Amino acid sequence: MIQSIERAMLVINMLARHPKRFFSVQEIFNETELPTSTIYRILYTLESFDLVERNDNKKEFRLGYTWLQLGMKMYHETDLREKAHPLLENLAYNVRETIYLSIAKQFASIIIDRIDSPKNVRIIDMIGEKIPYPIGAPNKVLLAFSRSDLQQQFLKQLEEQEKEELIENLKGVKDKGFAISFGEKTKGTVSIAAPIFDSNKQPIAAISAECFEYDTDAEKLESITQEVMKTAQQLSHELGYI
Repeated sequence: MIQSIERAMLVINMLARHPKRFFSVQEIFNETELPTSTIYRILYTLESFDLVERNDNKKEFRLGYTWLQLGMKMYHETDLREKAHPLLENLAYNVRETIYLSIAKQFASIIIDRIDSPKNVRIIDMIGEKIPYPIGAPNKVLLAFSRSDLQQQFLKQLEEQEKEELIENLKGVKDKGFAISFGEKTKGTVSIAAPIFDSNKQPIAAISAECFEYDTDAEKLESITQEVMKTAQQLSHELGYI
């Protein structure tokens, strides 16, 4: 075990016993028996990530709200799949195409659920598959609605011309509220995606339908888009988005 992580966990676990209470360094020393200098280094490092906070006199510490945010994120992702699944099943039945639920993970999306098309011929991407930004409609939706600072972190990795084209594309996605991509991940396919928002109005996932381009005319594409958007809005409302 890495010693620095082991020592940090001693401090974190000690603070976690009474998460609302502030503790002095002396109290932390009494509980953990770590050297005072080590305790200070750990606390200042944790504070830089908002994992602990100091009180007004700056001499006592308690757990920061980042732990709550991380815990709620895990809760929402578990709750998200449970709430989404019946809606995804209904959407797949209505549009007769394969439906995906994807979440954002550091400039990529991960498929966390899939409902197969009732047709004999289907497009199958595996649950757990990680797809890098900005490939595909779900990724464009997640990127378009993400915070501007996260967008900028991703965009600065691109060449200038590629960046300008993507910025224009993302602006269109945000204005319309959905994204459509043609053959970006799998040739001959069309993907239609809409964002899912949580109670904090943050984009936490995307619902998408994937179909064969040869079997999708403009009328069908419009119909699927409306169904995907309606399902995404319904799920967002169930997650507390107003």
